[in-house]
Amino acid sequence: MIKKLLSIVLAVCFIFGVVSCRKNDQIETPKPTASPTEEANTTSAPSAPPETAAHVMKSEADKAFEELSNEIFVSIATSDGFTYHQFIKDPSVFGIDESSVKLGWGSLSLDVHEADHRDNDELLAKLSSIDRNSLTPINANAYDTIVETLELANATRDYYYYSEPLETLNGSHTMLPLMMTMYEISTKKDLDGYMYLLQDMPRYIGEIANFEVEKAERGLFMTENALDTVLESIGKFIDAGEDCFLIGFLEDTIEKGIEGLGAEEKSEYIDRNREYVLNGIMSAYSDLKKTLSSLRDKCSPFAGASERGEHAKNYFVSSIKNNAAVDMEPDEMADLLDETATTLITKLMQVIYSDMDAINDIGKTITSGEPEDDITYLLELIKPIYPMIPEQKIDYISVPDAVADDFSPAAYLISAFDDSSRNVVITNPTADTRTLLLTMAHECFPGHLYQTQYVRNGSFPLAQQIASPSGYSEGWAVFSELMIASRAERYGVNACLLEQYNSIACNIIIPAYISLKVNYNGWDKSEIESYLTPYGLNDSGYIDIIYGYAVNMPDYFFNYAMGFANTYRIYHKVNPKTDSELKAFFSEYLSLGPCCFDVLLKHFNVTN
Repeated sequence: MIKKLLSIVLAVCFIFGVVSCRKNDQIETPKPTASPTEEANTTSAPSAPPETAAHVMKSEADKAFEELSNEIFVSIATSDGFTYHQFIKDPSVFGIDESSVKLGWGSLSLDVHEADHRDNDELLAKLSSIDRNSLTPINANAYDTIVETLELANATRDYYYYSEPLETLNGSHTMLPLMMTMYEISTKKDLDGYMYLLQDMPRYIGEIANFEVEKAERGLFMTENALDTVLESIGKFIDAGEDCFLIGFLEDTIEKGIEGLGAEEKSEYIDRNREYVLNGIMSAYSDLKKTLSSLRDKCSPFAGASERGEHAKNYFVSSIKNNAAVDMEPDEMADLLDETATTLITKLMQVIYSDMDAINDIGKTITSGEPEDDITYLLELIKPIYPMIPEQKIDYISVPDAVADDFSPAAYLISAFDDSSRNVVITNPTADTRTLLLTMAHECFPGHLYQTQYVRNGSFPLAQQIASPSGYSEGWAVFSELMIASRAERYGVNACLLEQYNSIACNIIIPAYISLKVNYNGWDKSEIESYLTPYGLNDSGYIDIIYGYAVNMPDYFFNYAMGFANTYRIYHKVNPKTDSELKAFFSEYLSLGPCCFDVLLKHFNVTN
């Protein structure tokens, strides 16, 4: 089903770290966030009455579509125990029979993959029987996006073994344990759900190990470079032993108090948790490490998809279209990414030429130092140019010290669909928070939190909301950083723009472009160097890193890069200049709901 496109990390919106590639030898990438180790602080956003659509008469086609939309929503929301707990607080609201919900981690197998695509086919058939022309505009946009999402997903159906759950960054081996620390536990029922997932994790890790064996048998195993990185990460987790953060997380959570849990039960749950972690999960990770190590002689060559065969190349193309949320051919993507990189770097140079002192502000601190204060300032900045949403309460929580190194400065944890009042922003006091204001713009206002709550308070079909393409949401969030940079006078607009032009170009757009050229056009490092030299970015360390990402995580950057590039060109097509024009543009953009970019590009009449 469409749920195949969604992983459990859908519950978290990640910040794409930004650095100046002229000052660093590596690119910062999205890192996962965790759950509270401190008492939450709260803040509220200024509010305005939610904007609601005028009442319209619904056709039989609308009714049929909305019924199917609800069916899709329930299927996705109940696809695994973590997603269900994160998105649904009261199953009766959606007519869900909780006794039928599978509360584990789901399954990874060829049979499940093929069943998902058969479900896709059935959904497409049901959608084709609905008269799209009889739908209301809001339903028609949702219809088009769901159809395209299913079609883009189906393009990967023949390439099951080309996917990689153990990516070197944010792979399942790191995400599964870390996501357990994001599991909200306030009642005994929550605790039981947590324990079920914990107990089920070894089974799922075993399925991942089997998948890697099956990949290796087909000559599709990861590169040796990637293998070493994954094994190192797994080894660190195993070596933690008694100090594993999963043990401390539950102990701290229970110590703070759980509704309906007595003193004796507290001790029993703590003991069970320790048993599951040390004798279940640790054992599964040890087996996974042994399995992966035994496959070393089956590692793939350190080369792009274009050198690994036509099937690898075809999978790469279908995968980047999925991530980008647009049915655009690779050469078109390359042209757009190249044009966007050139535009950003040109604008960067224009800032320097117009203000020679601005170059001295590179590396400037762009934050008050406190997320709450940055949020207050962000709300001041967006009020004149964005449609307001109802008042928002934000809980600020800190990551556990044990996993702080794996987290970005902040992240937004998406709220439940039947309880949008709880916004959780997870902060990492140990991270580099020099540009925390821009991070909070990405995660909160006007980024993920704002966009999520705008949609929640609208009348968008549930399927459209839950299947929101990551290219759409990440494109909006990266663009939000740039929008704030252009108005943050407190820290110097030119200094903020230099930060954003440089980081978006060097850490998002160019890595995606290079990945496309390596995997589709067969570029080697010398061709990468030739491309980067005119930009002054031909440092060998930078080239090695982006080439490594292109080989080991070929589709990783495309939701950010293509999402931003398409959002940016829609913005420039409309070309709003005054505050009122900006507010009108953002209102129109948001009123379409989460969409594939083909829908948005058509609406705004943007052509190549």
